Amino acid sequence: MRDKNPKAFTLIELLVVVAIIGILAAVGVVAYNGYTSAAKIATSKANQKSVIKWVTAEAQKCQLGIDSILNGEITCGYISSTINGGGNPAGKVVLAIEKALKGKYKNPYGANYAGFGDEGVKEGGWGNTRDLGYTLLNAGGGTGYIRVSISVCYKLPCSGDKWDNPGDNVIAEVIKWYP
Repeated sequence: MRDKNPKAFTLIELLVVVAIIGILAAVGVVAYNGYTSAAKIATSKANQKSVIKWVTAEAQKCQLGIDSILNGEITCGYISSTINGGGNPAGKVVLAIEKALKGKYKNPYGANYAGFGDEGVKEGGWGNTRDLGYTLLNAGGGTGYIRVSISVCYKLPCSGDKWDNPGDNVIAEVIKWYP
């Protein structure tokens, strides 16, 4: 004779619970991946915007008569004398920006490229899959000024022109720097 007061779950009840937990876990993983992807995009954009504001403020110091800029990595006097002498100090300015910001930003996508590591701000690079998430600095110039392109590829594919026509997943801003 069977006990009329069972104290255990049946096999069917356990299988139903396991199936429900499996469905909830699958939905949760998909949602989690979407949230982390959106957070990486937002962080990439925020890093680039922050670097633009900082570099713009540093460039303005030259107009205010402050000589030492970019956390002491270069001087306005050097930039001015190089431009006035017909040279282009943009490359050295970009390297000074990279050095001044070392350790301040991290690539939200991690170390996509071994040569860059997970440092968030790097000189060079453009239009490659490896550029994903990095805030990239590129140097240029003109007569009487230098220009610095500050760009970020926040989602693949990374393509476009760093100066005039960035791709759909790239934001680029060019700062013209007058001595």
